[in-house]
Amino acid sequence: MVRFKNRYLLCELVLEKDCLVYPIEQKEVYYVVRQAIERCHGDYGAGVTQGGMNVKYLNVYTKTVLIRVRREYYKLLWSSIPFIKSIGRQKLFFHSLHIGGTIRSCQKFLVKYGQQQLAVLLQKCKTQEERKAVQRATIHCTWLKGRNFENVKHNEDDDFSD
Repeated sequence: MVRFKNRYLLCELVLEKDCLVYPIEQKEVYYVVRQAIERCHGDYGAGVTQGGMNVKYLNVYTKTVLIRVRREYYKLLWSSIPFIKSIGRQKLFFHSLHIGGTIRSCQKFLVKYGQQQLAVLLQKCKTQEERKAVQRATIHCTWLKGRNFENVKHNEDDDFSD
């Protein structure tokens, strides 16, 4: 049996209008990325990436997105990303952060990057509820002492502040 090798492209959504949360769904990101590939590389690009492309992760607080594509065609995706100018009515662009061979390598990079960006995000929060929501969203994509936090349940009164 042959295994399909993939590449994972980790991107940050940079919004023109700076807002804390932009409600967006994975299927919207998938649709816009697919349109960009079709515009740049035609029917060939759309056809070869259609079966293996998937949006694996989207965080609306940190504005990060993880897109999986087959290894042979990741350059088609990578070269199409700069041509995305908006999703819906929101003007934005994709900033490529990392390309990895596994989700785990992208997650390790995201942990390091998230630590750098957490201070910036917390300064933009206006209320304590927003602050806790941002901290929870960041914790859900990180590890602590080898434990995956996707399986950890949080109480409503958890205090993540120092």
